[in-house]
Amino acid sequence: MNHKDSAPSIQHSARQVAIEVITNILLQQGSLSTQLARHQADVASEHIPLLKELCFGVCRQYPKLNSIALHLLAHPFEEKDTDLYATLLLGLYQLSYMNTPDHAAVNETVEACRLLKKDWATKLMNAVLRRFQREADDIIASLESTPSVEYNQPKWLLKRYIKHWPEQFEAIVDASNTHPPMCIRINESQVSRETYQEQLNELGIKSYPGDFSTSALYLKNAVRVGELPSFEEGFVSVQDEAAQLSAHILNPKPGEKILDACAAPGGKTGHLLEKGNGIDLTAVELEPWRMEKIESNIERLGFNANLICADAGATDSWWDGEQFDKVLLDVPCSATGVIRRNPDIKINRKPADIDQLVLIQREILSKVWGTLKSGGYLLYATCSLMPEENERQIQHFLEHQTDAKEVAMNTLAPEFALEWGIPVSHGRQLFPTIEGHDGFYYCLLKKS
Repeated sequence: MNHKDSAPSIQHSARQVAIEVITNILLQQGSLSTQLARHQADVASEHIPLLKELCFGVCRQYPKLNSIALHLLAHPFEEKDTDLYATLLLGLYQLSYMNTPDHAAVNETVEACRLLKKDWATKLMNAVLRRFQREADDIIASLESTPSVEYNQPKWLLKRYIKHWPEQFEAIVDASNTHPPMCIRINESQVSRETYQEQLNELGIKSYPGDFSTSALYLKNAVRVGELPSFEEGFVSVQDEAAQLSAHILNPKPGEKILDACAAPGGKTGHLLEKGNGIDLTAVELEPWRMEKIESNIERLGFNANLICADAGATDSWWDGEQFDKVLLDVPCSATGVIRRNPDIKINRKPADIDQLVLIQREILSKVWGTLKSGGYLLYATCSLMPEENERQIQHFLEHQTDAKEVAMNTLAPEFALEWGIPVSHGRQLFPTIEGHDGFYYCLLKKS
């Protein structure tokens, strides 16, 4: 029996909520993660996986589904009917990528128009989806040559990948279109990676170690965090391997005063505390709801930190004037290295956003630099693949900041091998890899 047929009334609610989430994303009213956090409670807990499958799936396949939908419609829907467009995208996603029987996918989509109180659209929706059923192969073949359909990425982004990373282009696209693996960070102050891997093995959870972070384990198949041994006791956290490198590079030592600026969701904050027993850590985050996340993360790990809800760049509003030994600055960025985790970027990110982000990053970097001691270190990080947010940003900073110099990434941890990513004009760039880490950028600076 198909999993769609079991409980139609609640299933509908998962679909209705998915329509609402996708509509809001199409109208640029918040990210997929924010929307899901807000609306997840609207469906029965056993249907949350279906809700996520629908929302992530439509976002992940959006360039392709959008081209098909526009091809099928004689006239695009008006903005006030964005919910109908979201409904159509969901119907096309079910027909193309899920094991829902075709008739059920069509009927559910048509029924959704009624639930939206837009009965006038039922005939149109029925006709469009039935046409797609009949002509799918021909329609897809006719669209296949357009880059956004062939590579399933926005056209402007493909142009930039080809321009900046011609050699890595195919690998970036392939990795960005796949499901990311589940990577966990072992709290090495509590248990060794080898011991924890054995514990997983005994539970039938297969894993393999990360190549670059000594604390990273990849799970062959994702599990719920509650299934991870001693998760509540703080022995393990979910965090991508590339993000884990920051604590290894900064190598915190007991007694050091450290700043984690732009700290949410708190993975790096927790890792710094695990590695640097007895450090004095301050974490700054702008959004209150994300600050709560950091708080619960740190609490679970059994640590204390000075948490401040503020704009990291507005140092006058939060900084007491006492300088830090080390700073981790993971700035807001285009997140082009983590599209597989945030596939709504394919819908919402625009070229103009990058220009705007570059200015925000520049401002935060120059302000936060003032909080660093002379002789101290600042690690600049992004999960972006765009040179203007990364090495060019650092180039600009070094040209304007006379007391800053770039140092080797293993300066603070000589034993830390630099076999990850590729060296660029300043810092190192990692690209997303299938079954491996996300795309990330790092550059280590010293205040002279």
